[in-house]
Amino acid sequence: MRAFWIIGLLIILFFSCKEKPKGTIPDSEKTIKDLPKNEGLSPVQKEILNFADSTFSGRVDMDALIAFKKIDAQGITTDIDMNEGILLYKELIKSNTVEVLPIFEVKNTNSAILSIKGKGFGGAIWAKVLVDIKTLEIKKIEFDHKSETYGYGSAVTQSTFENQFVGTKIDLDKNSFTLQQNMERRMDDGVYVDGISGATITSAAAIQMVNLGLKKYKGYLVHNR
Repeated sequence: MRAFWIIGLLIILFFSCKEKPKGTIPDSEKTIKDLPKNEGLSPVQKEILNFADSTFSGRVDMDALIAFKKIDAQGITTDIDMNEGILLYKELIKSNTVEVLPIFEVKNTNSAILSIKGKGFGGAIWAKVLVDIKTLEIKKIEFDHKSETYGYGSAVTQSTFENQFVGTKIDLDKNSFTLQQNMERRMDDGVYVDGISGATITSAAAIQMVNLGLKKYKGYLVHNR
């Protein structure tokens, strides 16, 4: 009987010696739940942050950099959280009609990203506009589209077209921009924009989108001036 207990004790000691201490488990043997969670950023979050500041790092707390708001069809502005802001931006791109628009304020600056949408020659077009909410100056603009013709209407995404809007100021009461069609300029016609060669319809649609789209933010912009 005594020999039986001795043998049992030796077996227990043998397997105890083979077991690795928990603190020395190689990384390759750790389970997924043991590893730190990598929240990361969604493509839409990266798009917005990069537009606000091209120097942002890959992993940041978006709430620390952006304040989220929305404006409805009556011009009433309301604070919202990040999830609702991102959802509204996605809906702007996908939906044909949107009653509520997202506003992304860049914290510790006078800048805000305003989103606008219109209809081009081949389908939906939209843009992000970085605006100084105190002076109404357009600091940056980025157009995008669903199905404009390659080499023609798709050129709205090129900097040569976009840069014509940068540095100008928004007029909230009348059109800020007019398509240049080799006509005599008048002082009250706003800023003239050279259209894209071979894509007059898309050019005019993009300009109209900027004129009408930014006026939808009038209540917000007037309040913050």
